[in-house]
Amino acid sequence: MVGSVPCERFEALVDRSVELVRVMSGCQFALGDIALEIAPLRSHGGDMTLGEDELGVEGSLREFAQAIGLSFHTVRTYRWVAARWPQDQRQEGVSFEVHRILASAPDAYELIKSPPVNERTGRSQWSGDAAKRAAGWSTATPVTVAEKVDAIRDLAADETVAALAACDLLRRPEVAFRTMRDRQARELVNQAQYDQAELAEDEGEEDWWDPPEGEHEDDGDDCDPARIVRGFHRAMEFTDLIGVCQGFVAGASRLVPKLRGREFTESQLGLVTRQVEKVRATADWIETAVSTGRVDLDEALAELLRGQ
Repeated sequence: MVGSVPCERFEALVDRSVELVRVMSGCQFALGDIALEIAPLRSHGGDMTLGEDELGVEGSLREFAQAIGLSFHTVRTYRWVAARWPQDQRQEGVSFEVHRILASAPDAYELIKSPPVNERTGRSQWSGDAAKRAAGWSTATPVTVAEKVDAIRDLAADETVAALAACDLLRRPEVAFRTMRDRQARELVNQAQYDQAELAEDEGEEDWWDPPEGEHEDDGDDCDPARIVRGFHRAMEFTDLIGVCQGFVAGASRLVPKLRGREFTESQLGLVTRQVEKVRATADWIETAVSTGRVDLDEALAELLRGQ
């Protein structure tokens, strides 16, 4: 079974869907060609002065999109892809989506002629994820070992995040064992242990985390177990908070530059806008909690974070 259907039925549905995708891709390219005829792509610079009755590129495309019942962003994307793939370079049997992804790749015309092998079917054919890999985009879900390792490296680009992740991973006995088989990793761990021992000897047992004013206790209570545990928990909470913030910054620094030249639909733009609003509200919440100690949510913020 695949989903709710037998394998035989699934294969039949795939064959039918491949034909539908071929027809759909032809329609998308045809609409893009029409949009190009209405509003041809212009070279950068030059005189763009419009007459009194001219709508301009955006105005013309918006009027066309409204007349045929599609969004402006959809029509603009069709036009952009059609312009980058002249009819003699378009590949029969390759979806419009794959053409869109590969449009900005170096040597796209040659690249599209060499589809990778599909692991499921064993045939050489393009898929959305395969096109993203070929174009240097990150895929939604890493599949290969190399992709998963690259994803982890990207997320752990920040030193604080990397340290926290390494601590968590090394708590797995099998991971720790296999890691120590790497000579360089083993030497670095041994050196770090030596450095930590020297640091502890030089500085004594002084905590790097300073407790809030008013919570300093007499020297006679320095070895109180409850105080030690409380300080440890607060240090971990502080580290986790810094890690969350730096992880977001590292992730944004990695992803945002890859958005250059991307086209988004209206629904995608709306979704990103809502998520950015949540990020801003959460950042304000963190700042308030750190500055005042108040962690309660007002009703508007609570509803926003719940997605209402």
